[in-house]
Amino acid sequence: MRPLHHPATADIELTAVLYALADPVRLTLVRGLSRDRPVSCIRVSEEKALGLPRATLSRHFDVLRSAGLVHTVKSGTQYLNTLRCDDLEQRFPGLLRAILFAETDPAAAAKGAPRAAPQGAAKPMAASKRAAAAPRTGRSRP
Repeated sequence: MRPLHHPATADIELTAVLYALADPVRLTLVRGLSRDRPVSCIRVSEEKALGLPRATLSRHFDVLRSAGLVHTVKSGTQYLNTLRCDDLEQRFPGLLRAILFAETDPAAAAKGAPRAAPQGAAKPMAASKRAAAAPRTGRSRP
């Protein structure tokens, strides 16, 4: 068996972490992992009722491990995983906490206060104002 690769804390890249967490299945798996107690891949999948084949789970955990999100150890026939919270907090302070506890349910977000328009948003311009605001290229129209 080949040894499992875990990147050093200094080698964890933000793009790899964001890529790994962009997949809804991997985000669910990370949310199901414990920081303190090692959990098997299968148990996390069963607790979250994902119903994925073992090969798919293996691939997802491989992506999470190579991104630096989880630490995996082999114990008998199982692979036990823990979150690398301390390493991620050291490398990217507040990132993991913000992602793990972000509101993901659109219905729950709708119950909250209405969202304000972005500061750059304004009323649509009239066609004459858009034409006047358009950059001139030096060519004249016929």
